[in-house]
Amino acid sequence: MAKFNPPANFSFDKPTEWPEWRQRFERYRLATKLDKDDGRVHVSCLIYAMGIEAENIFKSFTFAEEDDGDDFAVVVGKFNEYFFPRRNVIHKRPCFHQRVQRPGEKAEGFIRAQYDLSEHCEFGASRDENIRDRIVVGIRDRELSRRLQLTADLTLALTIRTVRQSEEVAAQVSLQEDTVG
Repeated sequence: MAKFNPPANFSFDKPTEWPEWRQRFERYRLATKLDKDDGRVHVSCLIYAMGIEAENIFKSFTFAEEDDGDDFAVVVGKFNEYFFPRRNVIHKRPCFHQRVQRPGEKAEGFIRAQYDLSEHCEFGASRDENIRDRIVVGIRDRELSRRLQLTADLTLALTIRTVRQSEEVAAQVSLQEDTVG
């Protein structure tokens, strides 16, 4: 059986990295079969892997039931609340809707930013449609934006594929012009 090291200690000065760190710890838990142990072991390993500061934060938590401090899901929920106490949807949505592709920014970076910004907007089932719409109106290529807006039944997947292909073709044409010119 392979041995796995837990993820590096959590960087408490970067609370926005909590979801990624938590996901790495979840993978570690599964890979080491730690998820088969009882809740106390899970919680102890989580706090140990996070680092010394996690111990102090954990001590500050209040639990509805005495045993909740041994329940991994409850403790992770408490850390979620600690790192992201309140989501201000009213602030997050304008940030999402105002984001446009920046000069020199690759399509992939712009698309990834749309996914990241939409994370805390609570769009629910309309998340993909909102991302699609922001990509269509936010890309720098106005002609491509116009063509996409005229496409019936445009999906997020088709939007992303078209934007990526357009960027690749533009790069190839530019390269060919440089070679010929």
